[in-house]
Amino acid sequence: MSVIIAKQIIKKQPIEKQTEAKFRNLIGVIASIVGIIANCFIGVAKLVVGLIFSSISVASDGLNNISDTASSAVSLISFKIADKPADKKHPFGHARAEYLAAMIISFIIIMLGIELVKSSIEKIIENTASTFSFITIGILIFSIAVKIILFAYNFAMFKKIKSSTLKGVAIDCINDCLVSSVILISTLISHYLKVNLDGYFGIIVALIIIIQGIKLMISTFNPLLGEKADKQMVIDIAKAIQNYDGVLGLHDMIVHNYGPNRYFVSVHVEVDCKQDMLKSHELIDTIERELTTETTQLLIHMDPINKDDEESNKYKQMIASTAKQIDEKITIHDFRMVKGVNNNNLIFDIVLPMEFKLSDADIIEKLKDLVKEQDTTCNLVINVDRNYTEC
Repeated sequence: MSVIIAKQIIKKQPIEKQTEAKFRNLIGVIASIVGIIANCFIGVAKLVVGLIFSSISVASDGLNNISDTASSAVSLISFKIADKPADKKHPFGHARAEYLAAMIISFIIIMLGIELVKSSIEKIIENTASTFSFITIGILIFSIAVKIILFAYNFAMFKKIKSSTLKGVAIDCINDCLVSSVILISTLISHYLKVNLDGYFGIIVALIIIIQGIKLMISTFNPLLGEKADKQMVIDIAKAIQNYDGVLGLHDMIVHNYGPNRYFVSVHVEVDCKQDMLKSHELIDTIERELTTETTQLLIHMDPINKDDEESNKYKQMIASTAKQIDEKITIHDFRMVKGVNNNNLIFDIVLPMEFKLSDADIIEKLKDLVKEQDTTCNLVINVDRNYTEC
């Protein structure tokens, strides 16, 4: 339903505003509004019933649902912020606001779990039983049903637009189902078997909630910190670039993420140095223009290389094979040879795996020693790079 509504709203906007990002943010806003309305309704209902029948657990669960209203409000605000265009202070846009919102929601989930542990321990110590009422049972069953629907709805929207915020809301809905289910079961057991298990079940559910909150925090923290680019995305971009006639190779690809579906990709593309530079420059401009999309901005640095110098190619092959003796994942690029009277200066970049154990100084020294064993006339000038998109 949200998708249909979003599509209808988008269609009514000017053509220039009918973008994927607008559609995505609109779905997020609608999902957040649905969450606010649903949580307000069941939260107030539980709170009223809990107070009328002196059921602390039901009243607490109502407060929990009202706190979910705050989570949905945070989601709504984050989507509105993320929809703001780039400005002088934020030239890459505001899409990372979604990650911050998901982080806030994860904190709320964890704090809820901690508070539930405390209240459960207090119930065990005090051995207080809840007051039984069929109205209470009905409200809890209704709440569970609503939360299951909200989970399915938010998870479907998360799958649709890949929003970590909506994923957090969906996880919170499952946590709420567990809380309400435990209160329902413990209420029935306490009434019919005269055994008060409310506190013990509460601790189990609280631990589950805390674990889910920590998992969400970690999954949100990674893109904020700067995680590795998606493997398939890197492969697809590399293949697309190499499909152009005139491209001899590429290296030094770096993918920066500035929020969901907001990527800036920089890469060095190799072209024949003997080709007219204006044509090569036109080729690079064409690749940038044709491969840049609404979600991915491509920036290419042109590297002219000489592929026909047999002596230079021989030394390049020798350096490449020697480097692989140290580690199979090591590659080289930007290779140049400058001939001297007694020595040949070999200038190149060496690309190391991200988790390479040797220091830059150690790898340079080791490679120089191995090359000297094969050719004493070689003088290596090495720049060390890291493979930021290692697949």
